[in-house]
Amino acid sequence: MAIYAEYARVYDRSGQLSFSLQMLPYLETLLERHPVAGRTMLDLACGTGTVAIAMARTGWKVIGIDQSAEMLAEARAKVKDIEIDLEWSRQDMRRFTLPEPVHLVTCLYDSMNYMLTNEDLLATFRRTFRALHPGGLFLFDMNTAWAFATFWDGDTYFTDTPNLSVVFQSLYYPTKQRTTVTVTCFERDADSGLYRKIVERHTEQAYPPEQVSTLLTDVGFRVEAQYDCFSFHAPNETSGRIMGVARHPGSGPK
Repeated sequence: MAIYAEYARVYDRSGQLSFSLQMLPYLETLLERHPVAGRTMLDLACGTGTVAIAMARTGWKVIGIDQSAEMLAEARAKVKDIEIDLEWSRQDMRRFTLPEPVHLVTCLYDSMNYMLTNEDLLATFRRTFRALHPGGLFLFDMNTAWAFATFWDGDTYFTDTPNLSVVFQSLYYPTKQRTTVTVTCFERDADSGLYRKIVERHTEQAYPPEQVSTLLTDVGFRVEAQYDCFSFHAPNETSGRIMGVARHPGSGPK
């Protein structure tokens, strides 16, 4: 079964929503430092749509792309009675296409770490480059090998609410710089009081920042910055998450 097939319906309630809410003010400041010429954007691997919806509410014309039909169903449900300039599309981020280019592409919450090979990461960067107007901006965050080794090696994390309990169990494979996270959810049915069990396994790959920059440059991007995520400091050896900022060359912001 594909990841998020069952987890999607409890995703926001399992504690994942907080990252997107934390990211929104940081995105606003990033765009002040690295402006774009227009207000069209793609949220790649948009999940349940929290960031896409928030940006659309502030006047952006947004397309949200995700490979999971179930995650997109959750996103659509959030805006079924709201009129905003927002579209959803189910596509693979390695092969996606857009009807016309946009000024901004975001790919958040370590979605790029789900690209497990150089070829997959390069393919996604290439598609993203093609999706942008000249002068357009690409913002994405990635977990680091240090984060995997420090926080994800044999770690167990538990969240508990009245109707949902979630256990996250992670293992790190240092020779591959890869981690797996097993997510086990126990969701209580409000009518029967019985619990439904959901189990999914997620795999992420770490990449050295220098390698990421090289791949971006190879497809034509100009790397403007790499930040220790949620700050504007350069990454260091204990940075757990890095925000990448890359621009499609051409005319700058007007």
